[in-house]
Amino acid sequence: MPDILDLRSDTAIQPTAAMVDSLRGLRFADDLLQEDGPTNALLAHVSSEFGMESAALTPSGTMSNQIAVAVVSRPGTEVVVGDASHIYNLEGGGLAANSGVQVRAVGADAGDYRLEEIEAALRTSALQVSPTSAILLESTYDLNAGHVTSLENLAAIRGLADRAGAFVYMDGARVFNAAVARDVPLTEIARHVDAVQICLNKGLGGPLGSVLVGTAEFIEEARLVRQRLGGGMRHTGFIAAPGLLGFEDWRARMTQDHAHATVLEEALKELSAVRVVNAPVETNIVRFEVQGTDGQVADLEARLARAGVRVKPVGHHRFRAVTHSTLSRNDIEFCASTLVDAITAATEQ
Repeated sequence: MPDILDLRSDTAIQPTAAMVDSLRGLRFADDLLQEDGPTNALLAHVSSEFGMESAALTPSGTMSNQIAVAVVSRPGTEVVVGDASHIYNLEGGGLAANSGVQVRAVGADAGDYRLEEIEAALRTSALQVSPTSAILLESTYDLNAGHVTSLENLAAIRGLADRAGAFVYMDGARVFNAAVARDVPLTEIARHVDAVQICLNKGLGGPLGSVLVGTAEFIEEARLVRQRLGGGMRHTGFIAAPGLLGFEDWRARMTQDHAHATVLEEALKELSAVRVVNAPVETNIVRFEVQGTDGQVADLEARLARAGVRVKPVGHHRFRAVTHSTLSRNDIEFCASTLVDAITAATEQ
């Protein structure tokens, strides 16, 4: 068992020995010239998984998101986003700084966007009105909840977008978790959107990187914007080779991650001082709230860390625990018992 069991994020997942071994003897070539073998293989594989024409590699999901909006918008247009989405809250104001777009935020209930709010937010060009260029979705929705948007909700959004002439983009950093939770192929989710980005790290276990997927025309423009933002890279095989290995048995591994999250959820639900905020937990994220005084709860994160378990504070008395395949069933059971003991000790002071 590792010295520290890190549940703060699935970004704590560690590359496998096979991923590290994949770099030995690798011949690096130039992605700007589209000559790197592992990169080309990865892009072809991801395009096939999502049923789309083309793909491009970027250093991060945030860069993929920003590229996508820049491709489909012009300054002064509007985009519709979920009010709990990463692109809206955690990308340094990139929508305004990089693309000059105005944002209209809408709510969602357990991952399903409020269709009436989207419909009201969609605008067409007029003398005093800027048109909506894109609807920006996220899957799974809310990094502190991991909600899964229903296929019916996605289909309805697609219909609204088509009537308004708006592009539909999905930040799919955890879309693999959504596919597992719904037990559908990735194509069943992707057919409702025009482009999607996936993270090679979260869930899949690669060291870093994102893949942006869409039409050939969209990706051609995306490569230009990527270069403009400084994301054009040369020897990308060191990202692509381990990233491609992350697709091996990904469904089985993420199914296990979800089961492990349920173990944590069930343990926490036994505590009268705890409320699991996103119950029932759908994927690999457990958000829980500890009832008690500030003095009791303030040092809970440190108390857990001393016991070998790390969780992430995400609000007043609220914490997030995210499972990933680096942690075994024994690890998760240790985490569950440690959480129970630490919370009990803190709230009974």
